[in-house]
Formats: sequence, C-alpha cells, structure tokens
Amino acid sequence: MEAEIIEKINILVVEDESIVGKDIQKTLQNLGYDVACVVSSGEAAIQKAKENRPDLVLMDIVLKGKIDGIEAAEHIRSHFNIPVVYLTAYTDDKTLEGAKITEPFGYVVKPFEDRELKTAIEMALYKAKMNEKIKQAAKEWETTFNSICDLVSIHDKDFKLVKVNKAFAYFFKTKPEELVGKTCYEIVHGTKEPYSSCPHKQVLEMKKPSTAEFFEPHLGLYLEISASPIFDDKGQVIGSVHITKDITQRKKTEEQIEKSLKEKEMLLREVHHRVKNNMQVISSLLRLQSGVLEDPKVTTIFKECQDRVRSMSLIHEKFYRSKDLLNIDFAEYIKELTDGLIRSYGIDASKIAIKTDVKGISLVINIAIPCGLLVNELISNSLKHAFPKGKSGEVKVSMRPAEKGWVELIISDNGVGFPKELDFRKTKSLGLQLVNTLVKDQLGGEIELDRSAGTKFKIKFKQNG
Repeated sequence: MEAEIIEKINILVVEDESIVGKDIQKTLQNLGYDVACVVSSGEAAIQKAKENRPDLVLMDIVLKGKIDGIEAAEHIRSHFNIPVVYLTAYTDDKTLEGAKITEPFGYVVKPFEDRELKTAIEMALYKAKMNEKIKQAAKEWETTFNSICDLVSIHDKDFKLVKVNKAFAYFFKTKPEELVGKTCYEIVHGTKEPYSSCPHKQVLEMKKPSTAEFFEPHLGLYLEISASPIFDDKGQVIGSVHITKDITQRKKTEEQIEKSLKEKEMLLREVHHRVKNNMQVISSLLRLQSGVLEDPKVTTIFKECQDRVRSMSLIHEKFYRSKDLLNIDFAEYIKELTDGLIRSYGIDASKIAIKTDVKGISLVINIAIPCGLLVNELISNSLKHAFPKGKSGEVKVSMRPAEKGWVELIISDNGVGFPKELDFRKTKSLGLQLVNTLVKDQLGGEIELDRSAGTKFKIKFKQNG
C-alpha cells in the first residue's frame, strides 16, 4: 500500500533583521514547514508572493524600503489572496489599528515560543481554508440565484429590496445594484404604498407564505407573486423571498380556451336542441299518421315508436337545459319519462302507480340514450301486460351504483308475471329484442329475469361504458 503523501506548507518570511529571519526559518523548518525564502523589504515580499504563491506569509511590520509590512500585507491579501500573520515586536494601539485594516489572520508578538508560532500558523491556515469555503459557497449561491429564470427578490420589513437576481433586473431594464434599497411597490406597482393584498404585506402579518395572481396596470402584465417569510433566530419575520412570474401568456391562453369552450358549449346545446326538435317532428308525424290508421295493431306500433322517440328526445332536452353537458341526472330524467308513459297509455294513477328510487346516478350521453330506451321498453311492457282487465298494481324502477363503477338497474312489477313458456332472450317481440340488444351491444351489460313475484328485470352495466 502506497504511503500517503502530505504536502508541506510553504511559508514566506518577511523580516528586516537577517539573523532573526534565519532563526525564524530554522524554527519553521523544525516545526515541519517549508520556507522558500526570507526577504527583508515590502517590495521583495510582494515580488516573492507573486512568484512563489506561498500558503502563508509571516510579516514583520517595520521593514526596510519604502513599503512597510502593513502596506505589503494589504497588497498581498488583495492581489494574491494569501493569508498574512504579523510577526512583530510592536504592540502599540496605533500599530494595531493600522494592522487591523489589512484583515490579518494572526498576530504574534516577539519574542515568542515555538508553540505560539505553530498555533498562530495553524489557526491562520484553518481560517483561510474556511474563508475559502465560505467564498466558494457564496459564489455557488450567487450563481444559482442568478441562474433562476423567474424574478427572485429579497425584501426587508420596510418593503425595500435587499437583493434581486439578474432576471429581475433584466425584466425592469436595469442593473441589480440600482434596484437595491428601493421599495417593491414603487418598482412593481408604481405606487407610493403597498396594496392591501400585497403578498409581502400578508407574509409580515400572517407569518406564512402567500401567493397572489393579478393584473398589474403599471406594467400591463398578469403576474403571479409567491412570497415566503425569512425568520431571524428568535422566530421573528424580518423579510421575505419573492418569486415573481409573468403569467400574461398563460392568462391569454386560458381566456382563449374559456372562450372556445363557451363557443363549443353553445354549439353543443344547439345540436341537442335541434336533435330534440327533429325528434319532435318525427313524433308528430307518427302521431298524425296513427290518427288515420284503422288497424288497432298498427296504431299501437306507431304509438310505441312515438314513446321510443320521446325517450331519446327527452335525453337531448335534458342535456340542452343542463349546466353539465357531459352528464345528466338520471333520477330527474326517469321521473319525466314515467310521467310521459302514464299519459301516453292513459293509465289511471289511482290504480297503477310507478315508484322510482334513483339516487346518485349521472350518465354520459352514449350511455343515457340506450339506458333511456331500455327503461322505456320495460316500463311500457309492464303497463301493457302486467295488469289486465283493469287490475291495480305497482311498477318500480330502482337504479343505484354497484361495485367497481357498475350500475344496477331493476325494473319490476307485481302484476300477473312474465309467461313461463316464453324465453325473453328469444322472442318475436320487438320491444324485448330491443331490450336484449341495448343491454348486450350498447351498454355491454348483463340482464336477468326473476319470475318469483310478478316480473323483475335486473340489469347491470358500466356507468361510463
């Protein structure tokens, strides 16, 4: 296994006394550091720092030449970003104040112990490393902040902009630094005070995020502003971060879609209205034709056709008048359908009652029409055959949701019952043939007949087809 290579720390020593300089060099080497060279002037220190780029500079304050240690340290720090530790015998206030300006990483007073020097060097190197990490993190944050395409801004409690990203400044055709210190309502709204619905105001009052969408006349744009609170260590709101989006195009698209939907809704209502009217014309023609027929059987056939047309016409009438053009409330539809059948067959309501139990069922048109025809056929069948010779009785219609999106429809009567010798699946009756076709082919459902008490048809089909 290869030994880990540890790179030694390279230190530049700046000392105007050559003997002291050599002693410091030897001490540093004994402590495990590399010393590239020892120089005695500020000019030489700057030149060697530029050439060698040491990890750290030990700088005496009083030096030979025109540049003292403080000036040299300032130049090295600002131009080469190399940490400087002062190594001097001067501790007066004036010297210390001058040294502070250069932001040194340490201050060692002569004479010193080896341990003091090593501690000062290691602390300076650690501080320099941490400072570099902080600078890098700040740079990465700044890059990320300015890479966001949305308008991002930081606001203080007084509604003043503390920081904005490049997208925010570009949007307002200026530079970020020119916006800092100005109030957000001045920039965004062109007003002298914030709106009552201002998200920043809501954040300050409610201490929680706030979002608002609005048209801004000052900019002629629709904006979406989301504000999130910034808390201090005590949990107090000291400002907020805003993300502003220009949603003008989205709003225009939404308006176009809404307009288009209204146009299509009007067109669809017109289609339902015209289909209903055309069916009314067909029903009227059938009624007029049946009025001149002499054969009772043919007249009955015409009347049954009228009822079928009316059941479909009623579906279109419901859709035409409904707020929901996709689904209709089937409970209301069945009530009107059964009332029409009672009138059509001239039923005495005191003798034969039709009871409905339909709740929570809405159907789309491609299911509603075959289902309406199915209900029409089975109720008509009960009214025609279940109560002969004026017998009284009851017809029931029950419809309710079943498992897994299915619907259960039950149409029953307590009349004389369905003839035992007849198979309702194989009959010459057009009405029952239509019932089987509607259930199997159009509804994709199942149908059963229960003859135990009167007649009961049980039908199951998927609510959405």
